[in-house]
Amino acid sequence: MKSREKAYFNRVADIFDIKFNLYLKPAGILRKQRRIELFEQYCNLKPGLKTLEIGCGTGEFTRDLLKYELNLFATDLSFSMLKKAIGKIGKTKNLIFFLSDIEQLPIRSDTFDAVIGNSILHHVKIEVALREIFRVLKSGGRFAFSEPNMLNPQIFLHKRIRFIKELVGDSPDETAFSRWNLKKTLERAGFRNTIIKPFDFLHPCTPEPFIKIIKLLGLFLEKTPVKEIGGSLLITGEK
Repeated sequence: MKSREKAYFNRVADIFDIKFNLYLKPAGILRKQRRIELFEQYCNLKPGLKTLEIGCGTGEFTRDLLKYELNLFATDLSFSMLKKAIGKIGKTKNLIFFLSDIEQLPIRSDTFDAVIGNSILHHVKIEVALREIFRVLKSGGRFAFSEPNMLNPQIFLHKRIRFIKELVGDSPDETAFSRWNLKKTLERAGFRNTIIKPFDFLHPCTPEPFIKIIKLLGLFLEKTPVKEIGGSLLITGEK
């Protein structure tokens, strides 16, 4: 599984921002801002906070996280993706890029105040990854990830039907989560004060004239039982 994911992202690195990076579209930019704000809220991002970004990819979120003046460490399994991120952002104060595997982080225990990532956990062995995140967090440290919600009809089709998965360019082994099963997994890993929150009804390909109304509609739906089919899950907890 790991070798296939690594090979896939090494292969698509040169075209990733052109073909697959939906956060460059107008609606995608708003979705990214929402995720960054959720990370800030649940991990209390502030200057000097020792923070690990897992799965930085081409640096799309890394670049936005710099505004918080964190003591930021950004890592990815794919050397080619990491090289793109370094080229995009360049040498920056209080930012260190390094190559590593979330399932075997080359980091001492009790190192970070916060661990964050976007659309990463559904590419890996979740139980192993969560144990590593727990290990490298300091006592009282928090993590926050945004991941695809399996209860969303489009996500379900993408992840479960092979030819659709290949058509949209998903990597070979990626999946999605349902929040009830995931909560038990978080608790087994040792986390407390866990929250798994469905959100996100604004599709990244929404035409620009409709973005405002769909964004408002989505915020309303997140306050109703329909929230369970939102496109994403916010996953957060504390060591």
